[in-house]
Amino acid sequence: MIEVAYNNMAETSVAVPVSISSEPDGGLSSPAPANRREFRGGFSSSICDIFRDPSRRTDCCSIACCGVLSSDRNRYLLFGELPPPLWRRLLMYLIIPALFIASLNYFAVEVKIPANGSSYGNNDQQGDNGDTTTIKVSPLPLRLTFYAYLIFLGIRGMIEKRKTRTEIMTKLYRERAEARGEAVVDPNQVTRYIHQHRLDVIRAHSSYSCCYAHDLPLDDNNEFEDAVEEDSCSRFWDCLSKTFWNACCGMWCQCCSACAIAQEEREIERLTGNVEHKMDYITFEPFSEYFPAIQHLNETQTRSFVQHAKAISKLSVKLLKNLAAVLAILVLFALSDIDKNFTFANMIVLLLTLCQAFFLEYLIWWRWNRFDISFDSVIKFFACGFLLTTPMAMIFELIVSIVTGLISMVAMIFILVEDSELLDKLQTDPKHAMKDLAVGHPALFIFSLFLNAFVIAALCEEMIKYFGYWMVVTPDLLPQKRSNDANNGNGENTPNTKSLRSTGSGITVAMCSVALGFACCENLLYVFGYTPSQSLGVEIQTLIARSIFPVHPLCAAIQSIGVCRRDLEGQRGVGIGRIISPAILLHGSFDFVLMVAAYLQQVQKIKEGNDDDSDIPKEDDSDAVMSEEDIPTLVFSFGMVLVGYIYYVWQSRAQTKRFIAMDRTAAVDESSMLV
Repeated sequence: MIEVAYNNMAETSVAVPVSISSEPDGGLSSPAPANRREFRGGFSSSICDIFRDPSRRTDCCSIACCGVLSSDRNRYLLFGELPPPLWRRLLMYLIIPALFIASLNYFAVEVKIPANGSSYGNNDQQGDNGDTTTIKVSPLPLRLTFYAYLIFLGIRGMIEKRKTRTEIMTKLYRERAEARGEAVVDPNQVTRYIHQHRLDVIRAHSSYSCCYAHDLPLDDNNEFEDAVEEDSCSRFWDCLSKTFWNACCGMWCQCCSACAIAQEEREIERLTGNVEHKMDYITFEPFSEYFPAIQHLNETQTRSFVQHAKAISKLSVKLLKNLAAVLAILVLFALSDIDKNFTFANMIVLLLTLCQAFFLEYLIWWRWNRFDISFDSVIKFFACGFLLTTPMAMIFELIVSIVTGLISMVAMIFILVEDSELLDKLQTDPKHAMKDLAVGHPALFIFSLFLNAFVIAALCEEMIKYFGYWMVVTPDLLPQKRSNDANNGNGENTPNTKSLRSTGSGITVAMCSVALGFACCENLLYVFGYTPSQSLGVEIQTLIARSIFPVHPLCAAIQSIGVCRRDLEGQRGVGIGRIISPAILLHGSFDFVLMVAAYLQQVQKIKEGNDDDSDIPKEDDSDAVMSEEDIPTLVFSFGMVLVGYIYYVWQSRAQTKRFIAMDRTAAVDESSMLV
């Protein structure tokens, strides 16, 4: 189906010579059709329009995985090219670089240098006091080969991206030529047009230059302005782009060509139509090939899990196979006893961490909402939360933490300016100076914890989880017709068979699945990466502590109330700010209480002189259980989760009543139309 659409589109662009006008650019400006604006390169949308339209999903996909998924689909729709297999990408972008790094470390030789580090070219050279130190230096040819390989990967990726952009610009030029009445287009004229915009193509996909010229429309006619309903996210992005990039330097900055990829995907969606975009990423399997079987299970109310597990897409099958392969490799690694810090007991903890997320998924989906959303969609949303949203959240949290850290640093500077004794102590004994600062200036630390809880953790994670849900398109949440009517070609006049109540439940399950995938990956990081001790008891205690407070899925369920208001109830004033604000309040309050409690306990230990200056934990504390001081914090945290759950139940029941009333009204209208 996709190839046919592409061939039909290509057949309408037969190239034959035409005359070139006497315009300053040789007639290559290709005025846009009367109903559309034209931006740099002939695109119908600006490269700066990322996140401008809250209803657009492709912008989120251009950021995930550095735009790899979007680029693959763009090339598939344009050229019919399938992406390289996963093993080849792992080999090129992970295994070979890892082998280079291991080789650099293995073949490194020890070189003596002066203690001041001025030079290591002469091994006999010593410092002023005759002291020397030893460092490891990798062979220069091996280092140069590694750098050359990295440059090769970067150039290879840029060439592929520029090829895609050039093809899109070619099709846009021919489309505009047809709009102005030209039946045929001279290929030489197209070549000149592409050559004229070659710098735009280079700057749009360049790893070495992050600036793209200010993307103003080629016409200033306000009648082409699109009426887009904005929300807080799009307003902030628009304000940021106008006040910094466009206003100050007249350039548009981007990372990993995310803005250019989003612009190209919007253009391909317009050129090929929405039908070609109703497919999965990676496998490019159209929804029409696997969704009828899913719809049949829902219509017949089939309760066999085996049947639901069989009715999944190729993408879900691939995700499950990869999960099984990774678990098998980890089991063999644990049994091999290669790493003493990851034994079979640690593997059991890892499996328990996964089972905790799967058990909650079982309750939320199979137990209560199995016919509202398919097993196929649950797999995709969970995988998106685990594989895509977690690294995105880590990157955004790192960026935001730098900004909030600067704010806290400015506040600390004002304190140090007024306290010269503390400033001197900070230079001579920084560890004890920070303790004095924590005891004497609690407002500074509490303010820093507030930023950490509400801005770094709550705001970033809740927004990323929302985008994780928004970037996944599944047929379950699209308007549906009866499977037999759709197969017989009578679906156009058939009303939607899925009720608003069922669709709302499907949205809730989808958002909770993203949150469970995110929480599962985060739990693994906390259990195996952030725990101060490698003790098995500490890992189990961390897992239990994070399992009894399912804050992430609860916040996602609260977000789903706002999403249903906007998408199902038609409340267009509900934007991303109103959707995520209650979740941010709950998530931030939960983290803030835990952080402040830990801070107050540490301050009390400092005052009593019981704080441990050593970076190595004591042996008797490695398997420490919860103390009596933690009980009030535990009770308050449980109360916060309970309040959030009560709020969700209250809002959900009220919304369900509205859905039932809307479904009844739609049924009455449908019966009256049939009569």
